[in-house]
Amino acid sequence: MERKVEFHCHEVTVRFLERAVVPPYEGSMIRGAFGRAFKESCCPFPHENGSGCPLGDKCPYGYVFETSPPGELRGFSKNRELPRPYVFEPPENTKMEYARGERMTFGFTVVGRAAEFMPYFVFAFSKMGETGVGRLRARYELERIVATKPLSGERAEVFDGEVVRNRSLPTRWEDAVEAARGMEAERSGVEFLTPTFVKYRGRVQPKAPAFAALVQSLLIRLPMLSAVHCGEAWEGDFRSLVARAGEIRTVRDHTSWVSFRRHSSFKNRTEALEGVVGEARYSGATGEFLPLLKLGEISHVGKRAVFGLGRYRLLP
Repeated sequence: MERKVEFHCHEVTVRFLERAVVPPYEGSMIRGAFGRAFKESCCPFPHENGSGCPLGDKCPYGYVFETSPPGELRGFSKNRELPRPYVFEPPENTKMEYARGERMTFGFTVVGRAAEFMPYFVFAFSKMGETGVGRLRARYELERIVATKPLSGERAEVFDGEVVRNRSLPTRWEDAVEAARGMEAERSGVEFLTPTFVKYRGRVQPKAPAFAALVQSLLIRLPMLSAVHCGEAWEGDFRSLVARAGEIRTVRDHTSWVSFRRHSSFKNRTEALEGVVGEARYSGATGEFLPLLKLGEISHVGKRAVFGLGRYRLLP
């Protein structure tokens, strides 16, 4: 099964110039500050009453934050459920406070043609540092950005603090297939690193998501990312795949439900960032699903992936 999709993963490192106090879930802070800085960097038009940018997808901000389906895919209809072409990953070691001179590293992944806007993204990250982040609006210096291929370990420097380099290490479907080779095909372990909110058969999965729930959610998210941002719709009998995934059992569930609150200044309301974290083990013929799950480690799964939710990793 050959699938077209392309992810460009990056590690972003900043050094704080003053003491910073951050929220319990740093992903919300990073995403919020980035949205403001990115708009100020590249879009001069007001976005009032949900009108969106008059330039549409010709505007980097309009494309990245107000994604519309391409002309040949108008059947999707313009709606807020279209996946945005980026994912943030907050630092793995959560901290509430950073001292002056301390560094913070977070992940930033862009999908398909959004990679064309990398110079805008670098400028926005730098502008975030000038404006300040967190409760104290702490300023930072953008120190380094490195392109990575998480499934193979390759790395290339994109920004060294002064110069932006045109370096790209795209992760594609075939990379996931290669990464899945030699993995255990009769059982799988999954560690949910950030809150994972998955629905299955119309119901939220309040404990470890059923294996079929993970597969179904990925078979919704990844084909839409491909269709909207990579120019190709996936084809296949997804219903049969989900049915086969339904034969795989959950044999261990060491997960718990967590919830964070964030205030959206754009919407002027408080929202929940919630889902399960922890470890689950599944038993059954998981082999055919491993490339999909490996790619899902990068795309994330479920709701609010742009904030870094739904991040997981497969366990040995």
